[in-house]
Amino acid sequence: MTEAGAVPVPPDPERPFGLYVHFPYCSARCHYCAFYFVVGRDETRAAYLDAVRGEIEAAARDPRFAGRRVSTVYFGGGTPSLLAATDVDRLLAAIGRAFPKGEPEEVSLEANPDGLDRERLAGLRAAGVRRLTLGWQSLRAEGLRVLTRTHGPEDDVAALAAARAAGFENVGVDLIFGWPGQSADAWLRELDEAASRGVEHVSAYELTVEEGTRLARRVDAGRFHLADEDERARMFDGTDEVLAKHGIERYEISNFARPGFECRHNLDGWRSGDLLGVGASAASHVTNTRWTNVADVDDYLARRTAGASPARTSEVLPPRTWAAEDLYLGLRTTSGIDVGERLRPLREADRAPLRAALDRARADHLVEGEPRFRLTRRGRLFADTVFDALLS
Repeated sequence: MTEAGAVPVPPDPERPFGLYVHFPYCSARCHYCAFYFVVGRDETRAAYLDAVRGEIEAAARDPRFAGRRVSTVYFGGGTPSLLAATDVDRLLAAIGRAFPKGEPEEVSLEANPDGLDRERLAGLRAAGVRRLTLGWQSLRAEGLRVLTRTHGPEDDVAALAAARAAGFENVGVDLIFGWPGQSADAWLRELDEAASRGVEHVSAYELTVEEGTRLARRVDAGRFHLADEDERARMFDGTDEVLAKHGIERYEISNFARPGFECRHNLDGWRSGDLLGVGASAASHVTNTRWTNVADVDDYLARRTAGASPARTSEVLPPRTWAAEDLYLGLRTTSGIDVGERLRPLREADRAPLRAALDRARADHLVEGEPRFRLTRRGRLFADTVFDALLS
């Protein structure tokens, strides 16, 4: 759906773009997960990967991407570590043929700790993966049980050791805090233990109860009780201090890294870079145009087999909405965004409400800085409030 007056803006043909590959297959269901995934369905995997390669080839003929360079590749899911190294190699080869202007600067892959060994990881590295994100989620057995993960704390540690043995020098971990029964002190001890393992990157996500998930149903039924707001705020605030002791600094609301190990793929997105998403449920954006693929493997395969677009939704953002989105994404990073530069191309009728919203956010101590605005500590806690104000 496109709002009245919204016109697609052509991309800069010289600016590289990121490429996201969605691999939805999982071996089990995690009760908190709101991403599109399927459990089992192994009989469809080969056809699915063929369809994804076909979507990549089709994108090379799309004037929005044709002739441009791919700067980063990110394999997400789902559980991309279920991919065979030969499958990753074929996908990267397809990307190279479709977009031959140089090698990607970063190739990332998400991996679950269970089932990972040195041989599998060495194969993925030989295929071209250089940055690994381990889905630890927790280093505590109780946390993994609550989050319905299929691995144990010992698997977390073993997966990191296997990654190092396989030659990975850029390894990040995902952790979730605020799960039922977890205190702030317990979270900060767990975080300290994770950082002491020597990882290069930490993504620390507050547990959110997404509508439609099994976790949401358990919370609604009173079976699970989340930590109160003050306790969760202590978790959020203490995260910076704990990680900084290990040389790991915040660069975005939920992401921390040693200098030089920030995720380039995600950083480019927060800086409003273009993104091609391929696979079921994958989202794409080019300047002010957004589209999302169907979130169903069978529908995706049927559309690709028929030569049809897998996109389920598409919209073109009007100038003010586009600017509001860019501002919000930029504000999420510690480097912030030059507000004056982003608002300059707008008509005064579009510029004034956004500037007024930011002025109110500054008065409420949610943003700071000039000319580059960034969220304050308080603003990071209430980031959605800032975004809602920009869009209102």
